[in-house]
Amino acid sequence: MTGVGVLLLVLSTDNDSSSGSQPSPTALPASGGPATPRATTAATLASSATPISGSSSPAAPGDVRLFIWSRQQKQWLGSDLAKDDPGYREGDAVPFMIRIDNAVASVLYEVEISYWCHTSDGAAFDYLSNPSAEDSASQTTPPGPGRREDASIPIPDDSAISFDASGRRFKAWGGSFQQAPEGPSPDAPCQTDKRFSLSLMAQGGSMFLIWGGHLASKSDWGENQGASSQRSAIYTEVSVAQSSPQKLGVGPDAIAP
Repeated sequence: MTGVGVLLLVLSTDNDSSSGSQPSPTALPASGGPATPRATTAATLASSATPISGSSSPAAPGDVRLFIWSRQQKQWLGSDLAKDDPGYREGDAVPFMIRIDNAVASVLYEVEISYWCHTSDGAAFDYLSNPSAEDSASQTTPPGPGRREDASIPIPDDSAISFDASGRRFKAWGGSFQQAPEGPSPDAPCQTDKRFSLSLMAQGGSMFLIWGGHLASKSDWGENQGASSQRSAIYTEVSVAQSSPQKLGVGPDAIAP
């Protein structure tokens, strides 16, 4: 692929006693109402669940959408294709966001996140993390939450990755974590994809979950084995309860060495 870099986005339709979910300080005012990004497709499912406080049963979701953050455009994208100069480098964590509108209060939402850890071209998203500090505007930019998170929980360590940073957390708005996330699975070196499962108790209305997909670096994996060596898009896929899976991909020209 030559010329202008491409950020390729394809949409296919916690609490333990030591380090569990933590409420955040008083929320900052929202920066305006949510806005719908260009060419966003929503997987809309009518909620038919009866609120069940404390139940671990999956809930029928409201309107579920997956977004990825464009550093160059400084906006959330959910479109099939967006042109972009290479905005990310190996070692950055690309922000992803699940937004669930019309969430049912006091109902648990079971979320699964799957990410391409390794392909035949080398390492891809080698672990999950916080979004990079350079992308802090992602929290306050519509259709994002527009304020400080309501809760956060540690992202479990990957025993096969010795260089993942400490202090990595999933962040939630409009909901709370009910137990520590499960994963990453499989508990083995990166070969294909890995998965996390987590449960969110909705407060009602809109609920958000934000995390970062860490772009593998050649300094960790070896020359020509980092994320910039990929020859095609690398993907993250999510599903919420009974909703259809959705996935977004980052094109290779959007990643610099």
